[in-house]
Amino acid sequence: MSEHEKAAWWSIGATVLIWLFLAMRFTDDGRIVELPAGMALETYIEMIVLWIVAAIVPAVMAAKNPAGQVKDERDRVIDAMGDRWEGYVVVIAINVLVVHLLARGLFADRTPSVPLPDLGSTTALIFALLTTLFLAEAVKQAVVLWQYRR
Repeated sequence: MSEHEKAAWWSIGATVLIWLFLAMRFTDDGRIVELPAGMALETYIEMIVLWIVAAIVPAVMAAKNPAGQVKDERDRVIDAMGDRWEGYVVVIAINVLVVHLLARGLFADRTPSVPLPDLGSTTALIFALLTTLFLAEAVKQAVVLWQYRR
């Protein structure tokens, strides 16, 4: 397994663990709870610190073997494909959230047949946006791993 694959596995693992931390703070029994602004900000800052630590660990490990970090043309193409798919996920998810918010406002007098999150809540909207970023990162790394395994 190349160093690039190891970094992708590390990133997926860190992404899942940090998202679980976020979900632990923003949800209760599978439902998004309304957090005070101070607690939401504190959680956001803690999440950023976790991301920084998650980025430092593989960089320190890579410093031990700098030759393993050299990227050839194939590595660059795989990274570009991962970036492209990450962008697709972000664009689609943001558009889904926008349509959801607009439909909620347009059809406020109707009751949905399926339970939907109330994105009118600041906490729910923050959680949805951050989940979009985590999902995009996970998709990017999954595409990278898939391309290396081909």
